[in-house]
Amino acid sequence: MIARPPRRPGYLSAGLFTLLAVAPWTLAVAADSAEPSIYSARYIAQVFGSLLLVLGCLIAVLYLMKRLNGMPVGEKNALRIVGSLKVGAREKIVLLEAGDNQLLVGVAAGSVRTLHVFDEPVISSAESAAASGSFAGILERNTPAGRGA
Repeated sequence: MIARPPRRPGYLSAGLFTLLAVAPWTLAVAADSAEPSIYSARYIAQVFGSLLLVLGCLIAVLYLMKRLNGMPVGEKNALRIVGSLKVGAREKIVLLEAGDNQLLVGVAAGSVRTLHVFDEPVISSAESAAASGSFAGILERNTPAGRGA
């Protein structure tokens, strides 16, 4: 067995206790001095005012980023995904509507290629809205009134 040295009295804890006992007296002496204190009401109000100003600016910037992120520069619905189909682990075929044209695009991990440009729309806008994942489209497909019954 390894011999352990005998435990000494807690000199560290005694020093810490002394420090904690003297700390309030030190703060009282510092408050009586002529120098401005960081614990004055004016200084605390200034710190909290600055904090509120910074937080207000941060909230304003986050709000603007949320509102302006993804805003189209031109027409609101200039480009729209009509449908997509996965053909592999990382590949899919996407039907896009750009203005009056519809494009069949192949999307892979590192490339996007136009497969075909349709002169006439393959799927009309009304059909694509009904076939989309929107609640109205799903409801229309799954109710007897939407199926024509």
